[in-house]
Amino acid sequence: MSLQGKSEEEIRELQDQLISKLRELNGYSGNISLQRALGWDDELYWPVRDRLVDLGTLRRQRARGGAVALVRMQPPGQAAPVLAIPPPDAQATQRERELYEPVATVLRGDWARDNRFRQQLVEVTAAQGRRNTGGTWTRPDMVVAAIRLFQFLSGKFFDLITFEIKPSWSIDVTAVYEALAHRRAATQAYVWFHCPTEQLDAQKENIDRIVDEAERHGIGLIVAAMPNDYSTWDQRVDAARIEPDPEYLNEFIALQFSDGAKNELAAWVR
Repeated sequence: MSLQGKSEEEIRELQDQLISKLRELNGYSGNISLQRALGWDDELYWPVRDRLVDLGTLRRQRARGGAVALVRMQPPGQAAPVLAIPPPDAQATQRERELYEPVATVLRGDWARDNRFRQQLVEVTAAQGRRNTGGTWTRPDMVVAAIRLFQFLSGKFFDLITFEIKPSWSIDVTAVYEALAHRRAATQAYVWFHCPTEQLDAQKENIDRIVDEAERHGIGLIVAAMPNDYSTWDQRVDAARIEPDPEYLNEFIALQFSDGAKNELAAWVR
């Protein structure tokens, strides 16, 4: 039995059956156990499971024979996520959130043009509530997906670039390690610091140390006086480009991007 010849409605019904059975199993199961519980053969189970992984509904887990978990549920035996140290006050939190849209606007405009992107898509991924996206430091604040073309090279080059956005009160080397955690599934990773002009002198030694660490790990670093003005963005370190495992890249897109963004990205590769 396979998905060939099945309508979208029939496929959705099969997906619902798998999700329902997984919920009965507390949101986590080995592949073999789940397949047996459903009574499905290989030709039915694996295509349905893979579709749900690609949609970001399921997350693959390490186990004998492999396992899957519902994305919104914590699988048994997995450590609880480490809680981030809260910022100094609620006002500071609000200031960080207020950076997202101005930064995203520049990324879509001047920054994308400067980097020669032919197509780009910018998603603010920080505000996903309690959704489980894979553990501590796996969720960046912002992601840019882009296509580049070059005159003397054939084909399209796909980039998936993550950003950690930090306000002036949070300029710290820890941001480099947060960005480094994203490199498993991104071609480039950046830290973006808001540092008003009047604070640059006071932060100089601190930023110099962060530059050294960013260069050592291949993490890009941008220091900006004004989030909405690209002329104030100082790219202190260029991010090293890597080629992540396509499985991790695909999973990252499934978990981090909105449905609308995923539809747009799917259209790019058709």
